[in-house]
Amino acid sequence: MDSLRVLIADDDHIFCQLTEGILREAGYEVEIAHSVEAAQKVISSKAIDIVMQDMCFPALQDGFFMLDELQKQLPEVPVLMISGAGHIPDAVNAIKHGAADFIEKPISKAHLIIRLSRLGERLSAMRELRDLQVSAIDMVGNSAPMQDVYTKIIEAAKYMKPVLLVGETGVGKELAARAIHRLSAQRNKMMISINCASIPRDLFESELFGYQQGSFTGAQDNRKGYFEHADGSSIFLDEIAELPLEVQAKLLRVVSEDDVQKLGGTTHKVKLRVISATNQDLSRMVAEGSFRSDLFYRIAGITIKIPPLVERREDIISLANHFITDFCNQHNKAPKNLSAGAVSWLLEQDFPGNVRELKNSIDHAIMFSKKDSLSVVDFTTKGDDEPEEGRSFRETVRNFEKQYLETVLVMHSGSLTKTANYLQMDKSNLNKKLISLGIFNTRK
Repeated sequence: MDSLRVLIADDDHIFCQLTEGILREAGYEVEIAHSVEAAQKVISSKAIDIVMQDMCFPALQDGFFMLDELQKQLPEVPVLMISGAGHIPDAVNAIKHGAADFIEKPISKAHLIIRLSRLGERLSAMRELRDLQVSAIDMVGNSAPMQDVYTKIIEAAKYMKPVLLVGETGVGKELAARAIHRLSAQRNKMMISINCASIPRDLFESELFGYQQGSFTGAQDNRKGYFEHADGSSIFLDEIAELPLEVQAKLLRVVSEDDVQKLGGTTHKVKLRVISATNQDLSRMVAEGSFRSDLFYRIAGITIKIPPLVERREDIISLANHFITDFCNQHNKAPKNLSAGAVSWLLEQDFPGNVRELKNSIDHAIMFSKKDSLSVVDFTTKGDDEPEEGRSFRETVRNFEKQYLETVLVMHSGSLTKTANYLQMDKSNLNKKLISLGIFNTRK
């Protein structure tokens, strides 16, 4: 591990000066804060590995306020509380508030270094565990928004509680659901995945909850539903906003009471984690009466928002390189890289279809590229067509998009719904794109 940075938060200037000398001699980097404001400034501007905080910091108060703030802002950073002689009960209370350890004044050099060394080892182990967990999540992106997503996924996986994943189409909600299951204690059992938009309305209840023999015409035997198959594991309900109200009522019973009632049968207990996902505003649907408020509050106990690609542009190139490697490996093609122009072009795109649209763009570019390096032309033409002389970059891109979308619309007889599904785009986003390109489609 590299040299650790320790923040000493204490209004005793002499103590801080002496302690700073000891720590620097032992190879630590040191920051000093004599006030809460100064400590907050250091925390917000520098990466802190360990905090040493006086029990009476700020002065004339107990240090629990500062300790609680540290737990909120830097939950992974261990805090070594410094107490005066005879203040052991307060120090024990600090441990209950989340401090990792405590040490009494006056502090011996050897004792202090041993305590910090132990905290450093603990910190190293925690970081190695997180690295393994993030690797297991199997999502690409090192941006701050994605680091927050990873933290929430890791925490959600610890509990057999409902999780709601929200975000635009194509951001990776199903990947997040699989990551939660993969990190959970139920990882050895298969997660059941259901796209609620793909189930015919009249089959919702029988598919999800199963049915008893003779419960309706054609029910010739007993059949398990998806919830029963997921017993002891996780079930992923994608596009949960599509559930009819009558089915929402039965789902509420599963989430709140662990009860599944088959059509024409009695209820029985199941133990499972329900992971839901939507690109809709469920709170608005609750206000409109199209989604049950009691179900919403049950499934949204742990809510994780997956950010759109436009909010994490710094991840675009790492995602693009990942998709290039993946496509080339799958299709036994020679490795390709991105030209400087392609990198700039990709970073300028809004990608309304998010990660899914980026992947489709990469796949398309590789299929038509004849060179080792992907250029802007590979992303904006069909491959055999050369851009017209005198045509601007913007016109080239617009022309390609218009030709491509018109072709896909014809393939699907002008159906906006089928075209959106083929492109893996949100229907409303596709409609806006068609209007902006001057393609008028009235058929659905």
